Amino acid sequence: MNVHYDLAEAGDYEELIDFCNYVFSHANSPTDFPALLPKLYRREYFMQGRHYTAREDGRIRAVVGAYPLRLNVLGTVLPGRGIGMVSVHPYARSRGYMRTLMETALADMRRDGIVFGCLGGQRQRYEYFGFSPAGLRVVFECHRTNIRHVLGKDFPPVFSLRQLSEGDKELEDSYLIHQSKAARFERDRGKFFDILSSWKNRAVALSDENGFAGYLVYRDSGYGDTGTAIQEINLKEPARMIQAIGCFLNHLGRDCVWVDVQPWETEKLEIFSAFAENYRITTAESFTVFDWQPLLSALLQLKTASGQVLPDGEALFRISRGDNAAGSPDSCFRIAVEQGRAQVRSDTGEGAIVLDPLRAVRLFFSAAPWSCPALLNNPFLRGILPLPLFFETPDGI
Repeated sequence: MNVHYDLAEAGDYEELIDFCNYVFSHANSPTDFPALLPKLYRREYFMQGRHYTAREDGRIRAVVGAYPLRLNVLGTVLPGRGIGMVSVHPYARSRGYMRTLMETALADMRRDGIVFGCLGGQRQRYEYFGFSPAGLRVVFECHRTNIRHVLGKDFPPVFSLRQLSEGDKELEDSYLIHQSKAARFERDRGKFFDILSSWKNRAVALSDENGFAGYLVYRDSGYGDTGTAIQEINLKEPARMIQAIGCFLNHLGRDCVWVDVQPWETEKLEIFSAFAENYRITTAESFTVFDWQPLLSALLQLKTASGQVLPDGEALFRISRGDNAAGSPDSCFRIAVEQGRAQVRSDTGEGAIVLDPLRAVRLFFSAAPWSCPALLNNPFLRGILPLPLFFETPDGI
C-alpha cells in the first residue's frame, strides 16, 4: 500500500467534499459541507484554505483543513488559522493519519508566523496537539416576561425585522457596523452573507422610522439544542438592545431567546445583566498560541479600552514547549503595568512563572481561576486576568 501526504489542489474539490461528507455523515447525521459552511466550502472559496490530505494508493483516506482568520483588536490585526473538517475514513483509523496531518498543519502555522490557532472538538483529542478550551462568552437567557417588566406589556414595535438574502442592500450596512467594532474577526465583504448564513444561521435586519438600525444572527437550535439563540447582535444604538430583543421575540412568536455577548462588550454586558433572567459563562473555542506577546498585548489594550483599570505590577513568564510537538517554542516575556498602561516585552531571567502551553492558555484566558494556582496566589494577575479572548459563532470553522 502506497501512502502519500499532500495539499489538495483545486481539482480535488469534488473528491474531497464527497469524502468529508461521507465521513461526517457516517459518524453523525447527514452532512453537506457546502450547505452547512458555504463561507469555506463553496467551490470558489476552496483554495483560500489549506486541505492536508493522506492518500492510500491514490484515494483520500484522511483530511485536515486549516483556514485563515484575522483577529482585529483596536486596529492590530493578528493572523490565525482555524482547524476544521478533520476526517479519517472509518476503515483507515489508527494508522496515524490524523496525527501526521495535524502536526504538519501546525508546523506550517509556526513557519508562516501565525499568532494563534483555534478549533472546536472533543477536548482531550485536541489537547494532544496543544489546544485547550479557553476564551470567554457570556450567554444571557432572555424571556418575554423579563422584557414585559422593563418595557411594559404592550411596548410599541419600534423595530421591524426582515430576514436577509444575498444581495440585499442592508448587508452593506451590517458589514459596516461589524467592521466598526473595537474587536472582531475580519470578514471579507464578498463572503459576508455566507459567513452570517453558515451553521444554519439566519441573518435579520432591523429597521425603524429612520431606516436601517442594525442586524442580528440567530438559529433555532440553541444551547443544548433547545430554544433559539442570537449569536450576534449589533445595533447603531446599543442602548436600544432590550427593545430589539423584544421585537425579535414578537417577530418569531418566541417566549425565550439566548443571547451571546463577548467579554469586552461592556455596554451590552451591563444592559443584559440588568434584565435577563439568567446567564452563563462559557469558553469560546479551543485555542493554541504560537506568538504570545502580540496577542497578550492587544488583549490587555482591549481590556483597558473596555473600561477596566489595570493595577500596577509585573510578572515574568516562560512558556515551555516541553514534549508537546504542537506547542509554542519556549517564550519568555514580562507583563508590566505602570499607571494603568500595560506592556508585554521579551525578557530573560530567574523567577519566571513556568507554564506549559495548555496551562498558559487556561491562565491567561480562562474564567476559572482555580484552574491555575499561579493566578490564585498572585494579586497582580488576579487584577488583570482573564484577558478578553473571544470568538463569535458565525466565524467558526
